[in-house]
Formats: sequence, structure tokens, C-alpha cells
Amino acid sequence: MESEVESVLRLVETLMMPQGGNCSSSDHDTPSVREFLHNLEPFQVVLLTIASSFTFVVFLLALVHWYYVYRYISLEDRRNKLYWLIAVFPVASGCSFVGMMVPRTALILTACGILYYLMCLFVLVSLCRHLFGGRSSFCNSLQYDSRPIDMRSPPFCCIIPCMPKAESSERNIRRLEFLVLQAPIVRAVIILSDIVAVAEMRENASTFLRYSDMASVCSLLLAIFGVHTLARVTSNKLSDYCFMSMFRLVDVSLLFFSAQQPMLFQNVLLRFELIDCGPLLNAQENATFVCNFVIVCEMALLSVLATVLLAPRRNALFDLYRSSAKSVRVASSLNETEQSIIEYEM
Repeated sequence: MESEVESVLRLVETLMMPQGGNCSSSDHDTPSVREFLHNLEPFQVVLLTIASSFTFVVFLLALVHWYYVYRYISLEDRRNKLYWLIAVFPVASGCSFVGMMVPRTALILTACGILYYLMCLFVLVSLCRHLFGGRSSFCNSLQYDSRPIDMRSPPFCCIIPCMPKAESSERNIRRLEFLVLQAPIVRAVIILSDIVAVAEMRENASTFLRYSDMASVCSLLLAIFGVHTLARVTSNKLSDYCFMSMFRLVDVSLLFFSAQQPMLFQNVLLRFELIDCGPLLNAQENATFVCNFVIVCEMALLSVLATVLLAPRRNALFDLYRSSAKSVRVASSLNETEQSIIEYEM
């Protein structure tokens, strides 16, 4: 039994951290930021320059988003939730850009970025409940429409056609909310535990880190299931608030930030030795460097999409913008009427 468990763990380890045959991760230590920046390769200079420009664009657009939320949303509770979501793209691009410049921090910054994403998933659930006017109103609205909770949601239950549907009761809604809430708590505990394990056990902490990684993946999958299930139930009711657009943007960016490196860069590019060692960085670190650059570019693209898809003119969240636009139209029509009367009298 133990040998079977060990073989499964080794298989999971090779999927999460494949070792390329072109170099060994023990060839050299990860360089410090000063050593790395003084010995950049030409392609690294180009990627860092482009990434810095895109990161600036992301932060600039975040300031624009912040201004519109502060200026055109009347409810403070609603504004506070949106402030968290506004910072998703800056946090992801900032962590990735700093991880490019300071290779030693890439792993911990990715962990912190995922922690922020998990907190934003719960903020999305909280925003959904707020827009319905509370959990009781949420459940009453679903029950009035005879809309059950469909459990066929990603990441795995969506491929099971015989999954039963649950009653839209307050108890079941609480359970789904708990699936989302547990993720940032578990992730924070795992990050602290990993830091303590590495500080105390040094190189002997690999087994502990392997188990903690598996626990964090399971927690993340449960959170994804919970938030997808809730979002699909509310998709029709909150269309005026562009809730599904917000959810899709956060969901896709989380996919890029958390799954792109292990699925594409590690299990494809590294496994087939498409990324080589460099003078300072080994193949794993080079893959992380390129992946962080791709994430920065993707966050810039998603920021532009968010600016277009969530514009105040089409989003009921910006209640003050709509009222001000309506008053401007009324004033304009009154001015036109007055001008036409004057011209008629003349």
C-alpha cells in the first residue's frame, strides 16, 4: 500500500516539477537581483522592457477604473468590494514583473498572487449576495423562479451528466460560499507552514512541500467549483450589472496566473526541452521568467477588455453615472427646445 502511495506521489511530483534533461537544477544557485540585472541576456532585456511598459499600462488603467468606481458608485459597501477586484490585474502583473527582475522571489510572489486571487473569488461571491440584497433574498429569488443549483460545474463535475441538482436553499448557498471561503484561509496557512518548514528543515522539507502543494491544489479546485456553481445560478438575474463579465475576467486571469506555468511551461516546454539553461538561470528558472512575461502581457490585454466590457454606460453598478448622463440628456433637450422657440419667435 505504501509503495502505491509513493508511486502516485512521484507521478504527481513529475507532473508538477518535471526535470529537463538539458541541465540540472543543482548546477548553480539562483542569482541575486544585482547579479542578474548586471548580466542580462539580450532577449531578457527586451522582455523586461516590454513587461515594464505593459505593467505601467495595467496600473494606469487600474487608476482609471478606481476613479470611475469612486466617482460614479453611490454605495460604499459596493465600492469597497469593487476596489478588491480592481486590484486583481495590477497585483498579478506586479507580482509577475517583480518575479522577472528578482528571480529568487518568483515562487513566493506567485503564492501571494494566488492568495489574493482566492480572496477576490470570495469578494465576487459577497458582491453577488450584496446585489441580491442578502442571502435570504438571493434564495427567495431562485426559489421563485424554480431555479435549482446545478452541480455540473468545472473543474470536474461538468463532465458528469448524471450529477443531481440541489435545492436553492439558504443552507446549500452557505455550503457553496464555504467552499470559496476556505481557499484563501487554507492557502494562507499553507504559505506560513511552507516558510516554517523551509526555515527549519532546509533541504529536507521537500516531502512536506509536496504534501502541502497537493493540499493547496485540492483547496483551489473546491473553490473553483463553488464559485462557478454560484455564478452559473445567478447569470440571468445579474446581467444588468455585468456580473458574468466580471466573473469571467477574474476566472480567466486566475487560469493564466495559476495554471499556465505547471500545465504549459513545465509539462510541455520543459518536458520536451524546448527551454534551455542560460548563463545564470537554469531551465526551470528560464521557464518561470518567460511565463511571468506572458502573464504580464495577458493582464494588460484583460485590463483593456475590462475597460471596454465593464464601461459605466452599460453597467448598472455605476448608478451615479447613469443618473448624471440622464440629467445631461434632459438639460440638453430643454436647451434645444428653448433654442427652437427663440428661433421661431425671431
